[in-house]
Amino acid sequence: MLSFFSKHRFHESLACATLISGSITLHVMWISHLLVVRSTFFRNLFSVVPGVGPISGLYLKAVGTFFILFFLSVLYWKGKDCSHQRKHLLTFFLFSTLIFFVMTLPFVYSFSITVE
Repeated sequence: MLSFFSKHRFHESLACATLISGSITLHVMWISHLLVVRSTFFRNLFSVVPGVGPISGLYLKAVGTFFILFFLSVLYWKGKDCSHQRKHLLTFFLFSTLIFFVMTLPFVYSFSITVE
């Protein structure tokens, strides 16, 4: 049953699909987080479980986004040689991780400009 996780290597198209899905999901999540913090409409929209708050909807959106993008990208790269895209996808994933970290810091999403 767990033999899938004990393989020594994964197919390259599966790895590329995982990288692109994870990268885009990180961008979707920091934008969603910013919307939840700034707008009460989105805060109420993402509150799937009222006792937990909007974090329940954010996690649900993250899981859904990742699996939909993963499924679509696996279909796109199935049987194709994507060795020339490895470096670019890894760079995009590292960039996405950095942007996600920076954009979810409290002083970044609570920044506002007041005009007098």
